[in-house]
Amino acid sequence: MPQYKHHQKQAEAQESAIRVQGDYSEDRMSRENVSKPFVIGVAGGTCSGKTTVAERLVEVIGSEKLALIRQDAYYIDRTDQPFDVRAAANYDHPDAFDWDLMTDQLQLLIAGESVNIPIYDYADHNRSTHVEKITPSRIVVFEGILALIEPRLRSLFDLKIYVDTPADIRLTRRLRRDVLDRGRTYDSVINQYLLTVRPSHEQFIEPSKRFADVIFPEGGHNDAAFEILVARTESELCLQTAALTYFTWDTQTILQELPTWETNW
Repeated sequence: MPQYKHHQKQAEAQESAIRVQGDYSEDRMSRENVSKPFVIGVAGGTCSGKTTVAERLVEVIGSEKLALIRQDAYYIDRTDQPFDVRAAANYDHPDAFDWDLMTDQLQLLIAGESVNIPIYDYADHNRSTHVEKITPSRIVVFEGILALIEPRLRSLFDLKIYVDTPADIRLTRRLRRDVLDRGRTYDSVINQYLLTVRPSHEQFIEPSKRFADVIFPEGGHNDAAFEILVARTESELCLQTAALTYFTWDTQTILQELPTWETNW
């Protein structure tokens, strides 16, 4: 390789190391924080497209790099209540969730520990007896209607997204989903929407939009917004890799190894 190209590669390596150090300055540029996952919180009304956004991101990034947690898993245990009481409960109210377990398990996952999250049975309106094991990943996505309302949980998110979809579209989607996939009747879905879903959306969910860093208009099929999310997520993966390299190989080591790398270029 010509001498000028060798010097050019040296300069690029040194510039890259400095740039990574700048990007991860202060709170990000530490051995402890570099190993932390990038955590994305996705909120929005019922059937707004939150799950679509989250699942599309899993498809693009890959399940080996991204862990997906659904807030529905943390509905409180209602085993001591009869079925008719469980069926009539307001599942869009903050009191319907186990916030302590939710926050504790997300903190454990961020700290690099596996967690066994509950599995919710929609037909029975209660937690099932099974759990799902979630292992640490470089990206964590937490999605749910009230993902942005609770300060303790919100503080764990590096990026906060609100999926904003008109009410008529959300109701149509909910009718289709609950009748076909969750064994509900048409009348029960309409009654639940009028009595609990819509009031809770207006009181709790819609106001939480002000905490979002990014708002997705028209739900999970907004390709332009989704492409921005993918770019940001991939950027974080690159920065994680670069930062880990920074701590493993200092700038001098990188420069010393350049001749070896050049033989493979």
